Amino acid sequence: MVFKYCRTIRFQDTDAAGVVYFARVLSICHEAYESFLQQAGVDVKTFFSPGAIAVPITHTEADFRRPLKCGDIVTIQCTPQQTSPSSFEIQYTLVDKDKQVAATASTRHVCIDTTTRQRCQLAPELTEWLEQWGIAAEVVAPPRRPEPSD
Repeated sequence: MVFKYCRTIRFQDTDAAGVVYFARVLSICHEAYESFLQQAGVDVKTFFSPGAIAVPITHTEADFRRPLKCGDIVTIQCTPQQTSPSSFEIQYTLVDKDKQVAATASTRHVCIDTTTRQRCQLAPELTEWLEQWGIAAEVVAPPRRPEPSD
């Protein structure tokens, strides 16, 4: 199931050329992720506070297809997928007002015990969230990125 988050591109999101600064795309995606969790009933104040477990992002990537400028309205489509008992990925598609894909991104998250810094099972609220919203798959590793010669 896809979660949609709408947002207006702000001046602070743009660079000297007047388009969204590349690092801000990931920040906007994280904003959508936080909203997604909150809409799914996860207490984000507790979730993002220090505790027994943490869910750091261990990998990100983004591809840019069309420029986004200050004042543009963008819809961020978020699709999570559990990739192992201790990790998940979220695919993001940023769509402009003309229904054109402006960018795509992904984030990989791993659940760790904050004392040992070792992987641990996903928190129950994350497991419930993924069961409700995630892509049902048995894939444990992320898909292979095509090589330039592919």
